[in-house]
Amino acid sequence: MMNDSTEIHLRLAKLRSRFVKNDRFDRLWQEFDDHLNRRRAALTLGLEEEVRGIAVVGASGSGKSTLVKHVLKTHPGIVQHHAGDNKVEIVRILVPSPATLKGVGSTILRTLGFDPMRSKPSGAIWDQVRCLFQERQTLFLHLDEAQHLFTSKNSNVQMDVVNTLKTFLNTDDWPVGLILSGTPDMMVMLNSDEQLQRRIDIVNLEAVSWNSYATETEVVFRTYAEKAGLEICAQLDLNEFLPRLIHSGSNEFGLTIEMILRGIELALLSGSRTLGAAHFIEAFYRKSGCMLGLNPFAASDYLAIDARAVLGSMQLSRMGRNQ
Repeated sequence: MMNDSTEIHLRLAKLRSRFVKNDRFDRLWQEFDDHLNRRRAALTLGLEEEVRGIAVVGASGSGKSTLVKHVLKTHPGIVQHHAGDNKVEIVRILVPSPATLKGVGSTILRTLGFDPMRSKPSGAIWDQVRCLFQERQTLFLHLDEAQHLFTSKNSNVQMDVVNTLKTFLNTDDWPVGLILSGTPDMMVMLNSDEQLQRRIDIVNLEAVSWNSYATETEVVFRTYAEKAGLEICAQLDLNEFLPRLIHSGSNEFGLTIEMILRGIELALLSGSRTLGAAHFIEAFYRKSGCMLGLNPFAASDYLAIDARAVLGSMQLSRMGRNQ
């Protein structure tokens, strides 16, 4: 028999797995839908059509990885891979840091069920990857945290990375569309080559603010509270609280949702039936270890707080982000 704590954590796990659709989802969904339909049409007619890529750019905590994963897993036009299937229409990998072309190619081979030989040079590994993509009818390669591909200061290594990416788009026999997600550092790689830049469409996940994301933030907050079975405290002024919530998430959508879930977790574990400011004051304290005067849910001048800093590095920023 499950105890109360186990039941609560099961409920929280379900909440964390939820995805609340928003305008960012709509933008990426439409972009991916266009790319996919163009490719399907060209394949149906047996035409060689230019294949393009998508770059989803956002700061750490913007929710880009979750967004891309959800779009790719739920789009009805994609045949999802199942164990034993030969067809793999989308291959997704997380680019490690530091990354090498050989290491990334080897990771793709392992994802496709092959154990790469360490003695193989990088070029041979990527040749095998391209052959397998054609054999498995792979349409898209998603490289998450793609900025890690371009950390080398060696110009020859950088050129090899760019040329490898372009080869997927340019191969006549079986081109593969690229989906790159990463921080703004990734743009250095994309802007380093005019041909690559021309073939990539950008979906930018800009920082959110109360002015630009008030309605969406309130919808998300109310939705999660409802799904958790909590009433929002009657004394909680959302017009005053939600701007603090956004700031506590460093104006990033993913971090803001994370803070919502932290507050809900504390409310549930404390046995409360309502969700109030005290749960978020405690949640931010547990996250950062900061004093009350540097807690954006309690401080009067909360815009001056750098919400990304924690513990001993917690300091007042010179200027808060515009709300």
